[in-house]
Amino acid sequence: MKTSLATRIALLFMLIAGLAVSLGCDGLTGAQVYLEGVTMSMDGKVISGLPSQKADVALKVSVKKVSISTSGSDTVIKLSPSGATIVVGPDGITISGLEPEQIEMKWQDAE
Repeated sequence: MKTSLATRIALLFMLIAGLAVSLGCDGLTGAQVYLEGVTMSMDGKVISGLPSQKADVALKVSVKKVSISTSGSDTVIKLSPSGATIVVGPDGITISGLEPEQIEMKWQDAE
């Protein structure tokens, strides 16, 4: 049975599309969330032993809606449908509602 060129192209396209979907997606939809230049400290003191005191943080979550509100001096960012919450305030940044494997840190070069 001889296959036509159009059939071969269609099959090749479906194979490439299937590979791209399976390899290129982490099952996430929507926006990507990055926190750039986050300073690492504890109680206002430098944490020793880290590759750098600053990092870029990527949150691997599904985001279709971002809600921003304030609570006192804090800014609260809620990510839906993942349920993750980021609180930014005078005491720093708190991230909740995530598993450790959903947070990726890339250390910035030490200055």
